[in-house]
Amino acid sequence: MGNGPAGKSLYAFGDSIVHGHVYPRSFVDLVAERESMTLAKFARNGATIGVDPHASGGQIRTQVEEAPDIAPEFVLFDGGTNDAQSIFRDQRYEVDAYADELEKTLHTMKRKWPAARIVYVAAHKLGSRDWDTQMALREVTLQACRTWDVAVADVFRDTTFDTRDEAQRAKYTFDGLVNGLPGTEGSGTHPNMTAVTLFYVPVVSACLQKISSR
Repeated sequence: MGNGPAGKSLYAFGDSIVHGHVYPRSFVDLVAERESMTLAKFARNGATIGVDPHASGGQIRTQVEEAPDIAPEFVLFDGGTNDAQSIFRDQRYEVDAYADELEKTLHTMKRKWPAARIVYVAAHKLGSRDWDTQMALREVTLQACRTWDVAVADVFRDTTFDTRDEAQRAKYTFDGLVNGLPGTEGSGTHPNMTAVTLFYVPVVSACLQKISSR
C-alpha cells in the first residue's frame, strides 16, 4: 500500500466510542482529518460484538454486513465495552460466546473486503466496567487479532488514560453536551475531546501510519 494513509478510504464500525456518543464527532473523525482520509462511519451507540437482544445498537457484525460492498483501504472498529456490561451486569452471554461472535465479525470483514487493512482500537481502561471482565475480553480479543492479522491501536496499553482514577474520569469523560460540545464529569466511558486528542488520536494515527508502510 505504502505512502501513508493520506487519500485512503476508511470504514469505521463499533459502539459509542467510535460513534461519538451524543456528539457527532469522535476520535475517528479527528484521525481521518489529520491523516487526510475519506471516512465512512457506521458505528452505533450501544452496539456489541456478542448477541444481546437488549443491546440498543445491535451487533457490530450487522454494521459490517450492511456497509457498502465497495472495498475501503482501511477498516477500523472497536468492541467489548458494551459486551462487558452484557456479560457481567446483565449475564446475557459468556466470554466464550463473545469470542465466537468476534471470530464471525472478523471473518465477515475479511470475506467482504479481503484487501483491506483492519485495525482494532482497544479502548482506555474503564472505571465504568468490571475489571476482570475487561481483562478477559481483552485477552480473547488480542488473540483473535493475532490470528486474523488485525492491527491493534492499543489505547488501553499505550496511554495513561484510566478512568478508575476519579480525577481522570471527571476530567476526560462526558455523558452530555455543554454548549453543544462534550462536557466533563462523565461516567468514565465516553472520552471527551480533550481525551480524544491526547490519548486516542496519536495512538490510532501511529497505527495507521505503521500498517501503511508494510
